[in-house]
Amino acid sequence: MPTLSAAVLASQPKSVAPASSAPLDFDALEKAFGAPVCDDLNGRLAQRFSRTTAVRACADRAAATADLLAAQGARPGGVCIVSALAGRETLEGVAAAGLTPWLVDVDPFTWMVDTAHLRERMAEAPCPLEAIVTTCAFGRAPDLLALAAFQAETGLPIVVDAAFGFDVIMDAPVPVVVGLPGGEGVFVAAEDADLIARLTAPAFEGDDGLDGWTLKRQQLATNAQRLRMLLLGSPVAFQPGWGLSWVSSACVVSVAEGCAPAVAALLAVEGRFVTCVGVRDPEAAADSVPVVDHLAGKMLGLPFAADLDIADLDDLAEAVRRAVAQV
Repeated sequence: MPTLSAAVLASQPKSVAPASSAPLDFDALEKAFGAPVCDDLNGRLAQRFSRTTAVRACADRAAATADLLAAQGARPGGVCIVSALAGRETLEGVAAAGLTPWLVDVDPFTWMVDTAHLRERMAEAPCPLEAIVTTCAFGRAPDLLALAAFQAETGLPIVVDAAFGFDVIMDAPVPVVVGLPGGEGVFVAAEDADLIARLTAPAFEGDDGLDGWTLKRQQLATNAQRLRMLLLGSPVAFQPGWGLSWVSSACVVSVAEGCAPAVAALLAVEGRFVTCVGVRDPEAAADSVPVVDHLAGKMLGLPFAADLDIADLDDLAEAVRRAVAQV
């Protein structure tokens, strides 16, 4: 009977040992891959950043914002520049730090406060100016490097509220507050480890959503693209890149100028929770904000989630089309 040559034997695929059911040896994995493998929440979150970054998961967004401002030396009794599109919890965090918010306008294309505008308006801000809180526009990435350069230039404490920015925040050259993908809690991140070590806000406990993020991201992207398709040809515009290059559970759209309140009212009659974005408290201290006032008449936050099926999305799109056609 013929025998196989040594060369042929060497070319045969090696048998693969069955997978072990033993617990993972994290020390061995760290040595094998040259990077630490963490099984605690803060460590797992820190690993998603491209540079060495300290992270702390917190139970409450407002408390985390206040904590970051205080830890950076913002003195109570002063003024904090805040985007006029900031949400309620962001403003609550500024107030909890003992600061008075002073709302400023946003860029008409990115819907975020840019550093050129900040530099221009700082001279007009009420005194004493103690800090700046900017926002990530409903999940769209801000220019963090520009903000870091601006912080180095001014020496002012800066916090970026990225409540919907889990998909896009991969660096923290300035301190950021990012919503956890589980839907509850936030994490605070900064390249300054000493700053994070000084934080005292209550730690997050619960379902962080990290294990299911890959699937959830896919579902958010799929549903966003479906909704875009279902509303093709309508006067509804989406944020650039939403559902394509980035995802978020916040679905903020634009309708015809001045029509957002009427569209929201019609959808509310059908029992759909819709928010008019940019509507601000007239009692709040503010700079001139013509862009935000203009956007408030055309921006809507639609109900959106990863677990909506095609029937839900079709129903939502038809309701939006009906409401838009009636105004």
